[in-house]
Formats: sequence, structure tokens, C-alpha cells
Amino acid sequence: VRFGLAKAMKPTAPFHGIILSTQTRVMASPADRELVETVGIAGINCSWNRISEIPWDRLRRCGHHRTLPFLVAANTVNYGRPWKLNTAEAIAATLAIVGLRDAANAVLRRFSWGKEFMRLNKEAFDGYSSASDSAGVRKWQDEYLARCQAEARARKSEEIDLPPSCSSEDEEDEEEAARSSERGCASAVDTAAVAAGVEDASVLASEGC
Repeated sequence: VRFGLAKAMKPTAPFHGIILSTQTRVMASPADRELVETVGIAGINCSWNRISEIPWDRLRRCGHHRTLPFLVAANTVNYGRPWKLNTAEAIAATLAIVGLRDAANAVLRRFSWGKEFMRLNKEAFDGYSSASDSAGVRKWQDEYLARCQAEARARKSEEIDLPPSCSSEDEEDEEEAARSSERGCASAVDTAAVAAGVEDASVLASEGC
């Protein structure tokens, strides 16, 4: 809002575009492109800790509610955390998913972490934007998270199969590498587990933009 890229609206204001919401299982998809181009996107600007205070009863009567698929935040508050996107990230993500990648970059250009957000989620955006509708986006998400889990299991298996080192220095290096790999595996598995458990969570506002 402060950069002039969006305007503030009251919950009672009429709006007929895409509303990023926790009150739906319908995911944003390329099928929403025309709505986005003609009417726009509304993100709800509040802290994640106060999401329950939003007047959803009033908002349900407005617009077309959409949730976002699995994405990783790059903002300074929630960097690297799945689902915890702020308003700017959520709006940019919607633009990228419907196929308006240049518009997404334009939104993020004002933020120091904007390029990192697109980099972290490039594979996901490529996959989601190749789907035709909400069901296709959800299918790609589930397959992507399954691959994450499989890769984590494969890395764990490689750790177990490593031969013992002949020198203490090599042992220390391998132990440190194993610890780093273990942290990576745990992160990938935990991320997939979180996604499977909160697939209805939307990426709305966290700390504002």
C-alpha cells in the first residue's frame, strides 16, 4: 500500500475479484487469469497471529475466494517458512501462478527480498502455472511434496551407507556433513508433513507490506 501498488479497502467494501482466503479449498490457478486481469486481487493485511479476528462472514459474500498452494516465504520475518507469506508475497504469488510473471516481479521489485522469493519458488511457480485449473495445481503440489519426501529419504539412506573414514579429520568432516544433511532432510520432511496437514491454509498477510 505504501508503495502505491495497492489500495486499502474496508471489509464491507464491494469487491468481485480474487480474495486470498482461508475459507476455501479452491486454489488459485491459471483459470483465474481473466478475473485477475479485469478485477484484481485482494489480500488481507493482518498478522498471522490475528487471522481468527478477520470478519470472514462478511468477506464470504464478496469476490471469489482462493487459497494458495505450497510456497516458501522469503520475507525477513518468516524467511524459509512454508505457507507464511506476507501480503506482497501472496499477491505476487497469485500473479505468477495465473501466468502474469512480469506483474509479479513488478510487485516484488520494491522489496529487498523480492528476487529471493521468486528464486526460492521458481520450480513451484513453473509447475503451478502449467496447470489448467485448481485441481491441477493441487495435483502438482502433492506430487512436488512427495518428491521432497522421497529425496529426503534418499539422502538419509546415503548417510547410512557411507563407509568409515581412515582419518580422524575426515571423520570429523563427514560427521559435520552428515549433521548438515540430516538437518536438510528433517526440514524437507517436516515441510512436506506441514503441507499435508494444513493444505487448506492460505497465504494471506503476515506483518503487512
